[in-house]
Amino acid sequence: MIAALIYIILFSLLIFFFKKKQNSSIPRWMYLTAFLSKIICGFFLTYIYTNYYPDRKTADIYKYYDDAKVIDSALERHPADYVKIISGIGNDNLYFDTTYYAKMNNWYKRYDFGTYNDNHTIIRFNALVMPIAFGSFHVHTVFMCMLSFIGLSALVFVFIQFFPQKKWLVFLSVFFVPSVLFWGSGVLKEGILLFSIGILIYSFYKIAFLKRTNVLTILLLILSLLLLLINKNYLLLCLVPPLLCLYIVWKFNTKKTGLIFLGFHALLILIGFVSVKLILHKDPLKIISHKQRDFINLSRGGIFLLNNSNLLRIEPEEKNNLIEMPGDSCKLKQGAKHMRWSLDNFNDTLFVASNTDSGTYKMIWDLPKAGSLIQNEAISTDIGSFIAFAPKALYNSMMQPAITKARSLIEKMAAIENIFLVLFLIFCFAFSDFKNTNIPVLNMCVYAVLILFLIIGYTTPVAGAIVRYKMPLLPLLLMIGINVLSIEKIKRFLPFLKTKEN
Repeated sequence: MIAALIYIILFSLLIFFFKKKQNSSIPRWMYLTAFLSKIICGFFLTYIYTNYYPDRKTADIYKYYDDAKVIDSALERHPADYVKIISGIGNDNLYFDTTYYAKMNNWYKRYDFGTYNDNHTIIRFNALVMPIAFGSFHVHTVFMCMLSFIGLSALVFVFIQFFPQKKWLVFLSVFFVPSVLFWGSGVLKEGILLFSIGILIYSFYKIAFLKRTNVLTILLLILSLLLLLINKNYLLLCLVPPLLCLYIVWKFNTKKTGLIFLGFHALLILIGFVSVKLILHKDPLKIISHKQRDFINLSRGGIFLLNNSNLLRIEPEEKNNLIEMPGDSCKLKQGAKHMRWSLDNFNDTLFVASNTDSGTYKMIWDLPKAGSLIQNEAISTDIGSFIAFAPKALYNSMMQPAITKARSLIEKMAAIENIFLVLFLIFCFAFSDFKNTNIPVLNMCVYAVLILFLIIGYTTPVAGAIVRYKMPLLPLLLMIGINVLSIEKIKRFLPFLKTKEN
């Protein structure tokens, strides 16, 4: 803990003197307050995971940390191996599989959705911090808080340029949204995402609008794009097209902002669908439907068995239908019901009421049932079903978990937050003034959030997962309301608030 306190003091001094040099319109002590608030939330999140998730193999903050110890062990004996694993260069071979990755629990994902394995990034983050953490997990929390603080500070800088008269609303909306403060302050992937998003928007703004194309800014832009690509690459789809549209509208000073944003995104969707059809020879709607089905199957939990021909799933409560065999293998009892997929045609699911298979399998996953499943069946693969499902997808992303169905304390807090976010947006639009609204920035935020919410709504059937998936762009959601809000109207209609314009 002493090491963590030393780093907190060092980072606080850096923030204090950097903001003094920057001459920020927000007082330095407020940035320090934001950083220290993140530290408190980070330690609180660690307390929760330590006391309520005692199994380190399933606790998100610990399972990647424990895997990083395997990489850290190479630093003293085989430093070249450490460098190769951290850099990702020359580490993809049998030697690294047997020497390091086989000793980890999360280097390879339990379920592969065909995207880059973002577990690698958080494991590498922990492995990078470990040599200077002196064995203290809290040091990792402090470094993650600092990383996400940098990204959020970058967001504040950009949006204050757009809304200088609403700087306090911008500051509070970026730093103090509860889920952003909570999930973005622990040793989780979300902290890296907040850093990446903030640096992407900041470096884009500096290059596109301020014309400051120095080496550092370009490197920051590349770094942010790379981090998003290897963590949650769908966030690139949410951010890059709206940012490009924002630049086009600003560059050509066009008044047809809405048409350009709509046409640009419609064209990208068309190109994407045609490319998947012609190049990959796949149906995009089927891909999305199958991803949703896979999430639903995972959320239902169960025991998953694999051999060279089939993948089997049995219900979590029917584990007694397994017969253990020598060599870490097993068989399924005769007469046991299960779900079956042929590896030759994984898209077809066979429901077997009475097992007759005597083959030998290896257990690959033993997953608990998700407690907040909100959808039991995947949507159909026709375009009409997808269009009809869009409102529900947006509703789920915005309002789940519902206050009436929230189970855990965290879900209840998230449900209350959803209600306050909606009330805040309603308030902002009730006192809106579109004459003084930055329409291009409004469109940019709307399209970024809209794309993310549709992606989440179409693919994520678990309310608890939705909370964390949408968190990185919640500051942009609030910027929609702040953008349209008229301070003058508030003064006129609600004088008792004594709103002060700085």
